[in-house]
Amino acid sequence: MDILQSLLEGITTGPFRNLLELLSLGPDRLLASLVLLAAVMTMNDLFRTAVMVEATRSVSVHLVVNVLTLWPGVMLGLILLYAAFRHPERAWINLGLAMALYLFWILGGTLTRLSRRDTEGADIGWISHGAIITVALGLLALAIFR
Repeated sequence: MDILQSLLEGITTGPFRNLLELLSLGPDRLLASLVLLAAVMTMNDLFRTAVMVEATRSVSVHLVVNVLTLWPGVMLGLILLYAAFRHPERAWINLGLAMALYLFWILGGTLTRLSRRDTEGADIGWISHGAIITVALGLLALAIFR
């Protein structure tokens, strides 16, 4: 119990507040927010490829790969909902910025195609599915918070 108390003693909520501030896509830290999201989207595809290589016959790996394939679209849509809650006047701008981030999804997919030719990296079909999810959640954010 003493070990647990000593671990929890110096923990603050500051980093979580900073992350939530970045995810709100506010005008004051917009560049940092976009860099963070672009890095997450690119790393998602690279991690997905790394998982694919390890256990190609595993059902759980196949499930993880499928979830990671659409995760950027879902993530951006949820971020748009949160950003519209925090800054309703920027909802249209944030929707446009989210769609611009799809270039980094394509970049991540292109990088996976360079490492493994047999992957579906940068597949326009999957990226289109993600865009539908993102736009639907972005329009929902506009309808609710605008």
